[in-house]
Amino acid sequence: MNPLTLLFFGSQGAGKGTQVQMLIDHLKHNSDNGIIRIDMGQELRNLRDGGGLAGRLTGEVIDNGERMPDFMPIYLQTKKLVDNLTGSEHIIADGLARGADQTRGFDDMMHFFKRDDFQIINLVISDDTAVQRLLGRGRNDDTEEAIRRRLAWTKTDVMPQLALLRERGRTIHEIDGEPDTDTIHQHILSALGLS
Repeated sequence: MNPLTLLFFGSQGAGKGTQVQMLIDHLKHNSDNGIIRIDMGQELRNLRDGGGLAGRLTGEVIDNGERMPDFMPIYLQTKKLVDNLTGSEHIIADGLARGADQTRGFDDMMHFFKRDDFQIINLVISDDTAVQRLLGRGRNDDTEEAIRRRLAWTKTDVMPQLALLRERGRTIHEIDGEPDTDTIHQHILSALGLS
């Protein structure tokens, strides 16, 4: 199988993490390629939990429901790929391209690594569904106020990145994120020609 390069979009609570894991499990059973997963939310939480000045400041941004300055996700994603990519791995990324600089950084990086054929999955859900799901998972940074703040900057900062990627000729698959997880998974496999 040719290595797949996939960038997941969608508001918080859209089920990106669940769908990424289901796709990774599918690829592990149907492909001999290795898999590099970039989960930016987890990378930032790891940085926060690692201590030091950068960790403490990252924690403040996360706890306030604010968006990280672009340089940090660019640095973390670049380091992950420079350190781990040998050429044949699938790249599955979630939580990247949250601002114009991040989007150009990721797109330029994919061009550098000869992955211009990368695709985007955009999971679409309503704000009410997002709030309901996020409050249900019980993470300490998931207060309704912080969730609504994150949903607001998702609309103003993140969703315009889809237009930028479309302008750059990237394939974007819009997937309804409201049904059950298995239905969404099947729609994603179908969109990617993997079913």
